[in-house]
Amino acid sequence: MPIVDGLTSAKMIRSFEKSHPSYLKSTRAALNGRIPIIAVSASLIEKERQTYIDAGFDGWILKPISFVRLGDIMRGIVDRQARSENIYAAGRWEKGGWFSNTQADVYAADTKPTNRIPGSAPSENVKKVVQAERERQEYIPGPQAAREGLIDDGANVTGSQKNGRDDTGSINAA
Repeated sequence: MPIVDGLTSAKMIRSFEKSHPSYLKSTRAALNGRIPIIAVSASLIEKERQTYIDAGFDGWILKPISFVRLGDIMRGIVDRQARSENIYAAGRWEKGGWFSNTQADVYAADTKPTNRIPGSAPSENVKKVVQAERERQEYIPGPQAAREGLIDDGANVTGSQKNGRDDTGSINAA
């Protein structure tokens, strides 16, 4: 993923859930108490299982993905028996499955950022995305760009005449 990794994404989803009413959940998420998140990667390591659980993942599957196996795991969202049949057991890591029979409480996930502290230098990926947007002349800096140190307050940005830009195509980022 270009901007955040899977652990950070899971933490962001769990953080969102903590700050929004539970009645906004889909029917399937409500059945589980929270949005089910399955880690998908070729580099998941069994000894780091607790890290994935703490970040808010509910299950995992390794690449290359067996879609038949993924279907078995996904049935566990709505079928308790299917979930029970696919619970983590030592020696079965390569098959994928669920970390537990029940979902953890939505507040159980550790949603503290792990990859950088707000206000520190932006990651190279964030810089690349912003630069690509600037090159396409569609980039309109906002407060996040200023916080990331990617623009200075009051910096002039030029580009196409759109999204409220003046006749010259310039705006002042405030």
